[in-house]
Amino acid sequence: MEDNKVEVQQFERQKVAKGRRIFNEGEHGDYAYIVETGEIGIYKMIDGSEVELTALHPGEIFGEVSVLDGRERMASAIATVESTLIVISPVALEERIAKSDKFTKSLLQIFMSNLRDTHKTYKNPKHSFEGHIRSLNRNLNAMRELASLTEMDDFMEEVEPHLVNIRRECDKLYKLSQKYTGKIKG
Repeated sequence: MEDNKVEVQQFERQKVAKGRRIFNEGEHGDYAYIVETGEIGIYKMIDGSEVELTALHPGEIFGEVSVLDGRERMASAIATVESTLIVISPVALEERIAKSDKFTKSLLQIFMSNLRDTHKTYKNPKHSFEGHIRSLNRNLNAMRELASLTEMDDFMEEVEPHLVNIRRECDKLYKLSQKYTGKIKG
């Protein structure tokens, strides 16, 4: 734990006043942040209103996904009380990740993709049966990728038939949903 404190001191600290907007949903992600003191609210525009999704406290990171994947910010960040942030540049973030093993890098990509998918549901709160099946299939692909990263052939050999069965059942569910398209609500 002590090593993390020393490591963190390499980054810039920024004091932010209560009510200060750190970034806006839809902007380009230039920096990631760690809450050192205070509290940061994460907000998303839903049906024309800015809704608080969560509050982040000391030790929590935010803004990292858009820095890493180069896409727009998924939500806005606002200091709910006077706070101190540790500002992490894209270079510092990428250097840390570059030191990670292949498994950790792949896991990070999966987490980022899942988080973006979750945020999409806020934009369209009406979920569909087919949408959930597509989500299951994406997760099956991620599970297969993670299993292959173990580089253990016997593990992969045992896992693969189960993944195939789950996909087969998802295909059956999708066909059933198509049969009842227009009759199923949500």
